[in-house]
Amino acid sequence: MDTNNIDQLLQRVAQGNATEEQMAQAEARLEQMEKRLERQIDGWNTVERSTNRQARTTTLRWIAGVAASLLLLVSIALIANNDSSLFTQHASTPATDTFDNPEDAAAETQRALLKFSEAINKAIK
Repeated sequence: MDTNNIDQLLQRVAQGNATEEQMAQAEARLEQMEKRLERQIDGWNTVERSTNRQARTTTLRWIAGVAASLLLLVSIALIANNDSSLFTQHASTPATDTFDNPEDAAAETQRALLKFSEAINKAIK
């Protein structure tokens, strides 16, 4: 049916000059248009829901990333603050197991390397 014919048909119905057949045609045409409109609105709702879901997911991922970064920074800061005494203690502690005599140091080093070598050989066998 042509658009002009539909307009004329609807005008006749509105004025009350339509026959029963024309009334039935107008009613059928309006039902078809209503169904098409319902399908179109359902499609728009589906697109809107999908877009909202994607936006919400993206926002939640961004917020989770920022929260994880802040948590990591705060944890590092707290650990560094609480363990700062450990860092300064290691830096200020002089080495106690040093030797005054280079020959004694070389002998002790050789003894430690020999012990290490024996442990490796034992593990290999």
